[in-house]
Amino acid sequence: MPLLSGTVHDPEGRPVAGARVLFTSAPAPLPDVAALTGADGSFTLAAPEPGSYELAVHADGFAPVNVRCTLGRAAGKPLLIKLRR
Repeated sequence: MPLLSGTVHDPEGRPVAGARVLFTSAPAPLPDVAALTGADGSFTLAAPEPGSYELAVHADGFAPVNVRCTLGRAAGKPLLIKLRR
């Protein structure tokens, strides 16, 4: 099962704790699963299979962000997601 990891930052580059990160589109059906970012803004989500995914990121005080990514069988480079106000 491929893992998707990354960090969420504010416009100034500071980590955002408590942001909700979830899959909104996937190559296979997904249960409603979300990750909350830690104090360092990091998150990890397990994907059912390699392929193209879309994520939504929500955090209080910021505009929602959608991110597209492609997962392979091995762990890829962590995502860096920057939020907007």
